Amino acid sequence: MRRTITTGTLIVALLATGQGQAAGAKQEPKEAFVIKYPNIQWFDPVYVADEKGWFAEEGLKIEWVGEIPSAQLVPAVASRSIDFANRHTPLVLTARAGGAKIKIVAAGATTTPERPHMKYLVNPASPIKTVKDLKGKKVGINSFSACSEYVLKEYLRRNGLDKDINFVVIPDANQEQSLKQGLIDVGVLHSPYYEKVVKTGAAREIFNDFVVDNGISGMLPFFTNEDFIAEHPEVVKKFVKVLARAADWTNEHHDEAGQIFAKRRGLDPQYAGSWQYYQHGLIPGDAQVQWWIDLLVHEGKLKKDQIQASDVYTNSFNPYNQKKR
Repeated sequence: MRRTITTGTLIVALLATGQGQAAGAKQEPKEAFVIKYPNIQWFDPVYVADEKGWFAEEGLKIEWVGEIPSAQLVPAVASRSIDFANRHTPLVLTARAGGAKIKIVAAGATTTPERPHMKYLVNPASPIKTVKDLKGKKVGINSFSACSEYVLKEYLRRNGLDKDINFVVIPDANQEQSLKQGLIDVGVLHSPYYEKVVKTGAAREIFNDFVVDNGISGMLPFFTNEDFIAEHPEVVKKFVKVLARAADWTNEHHDEAGQIFAKRRGLDPQYAGSWQYYQHGLIPGDAQVQWWIDLLVHEGKLKKDQIQASDVYTNSFNPYNQKKR
């Protein structure tokens, strides 16, 4: 049975003492549906919505299950250890290809020149100036098979350098120190980690992921298990409704959103940051997914026509959706 949290208490004593009619006239207490959700390491509007009480308004309760390694977020949703997660599109695609019943239900961040998904950073005194200087260098990424590896590989490929890079897996939080120690030559950082190193002068940006097809790869979607969708469609609608509200609010209040995130994650608020989000959390169309399908086919991770973009996502739970799907 699905766990719920009672938001009120029945006055059963009145019933036992003959005052049942008065007590019986009271409404049954509403119950909040519990959403199992991880403490995401990168900026996430779910923190904002929870802080603002918007989930509670919809009868939902976020049960923070703790920090899950980024590489385990997709498997955790596939196994239903958690109900929703926020992770990059290629991981959803490869998981589906492997039989995982997961589906994207809302768009996440969008890459813009001012607020990119990732920044590629070097030590201030590094001789590295452009992508051409990356030949033979060590690059820190937070995991393989996701944005930090594939987007850079695509940019390197277009510049004839895709065979000349050494990737080293290092969490974003540790890349600043790794740069200082010379363990890596380039760090690939996400918000809020790139804000800190840039603002303090600890690292210098050489480019960001907007350079690759104007950031089309940058959508960081929210997804859930298809069995969860079948069992709790109204819950999915409410969750997506709150996501849409939080995404739009973040776009209008970046500073405050960053402060909320810093508070929730125990970070220094002076280095807080946030991303730009697709309006209303709507997935714009097939293009943002198809870009990744094509890349994964090129990488040999998917077979041609193995997955159709339109099967991977849906806007049908979004209150702003004007289309049928």
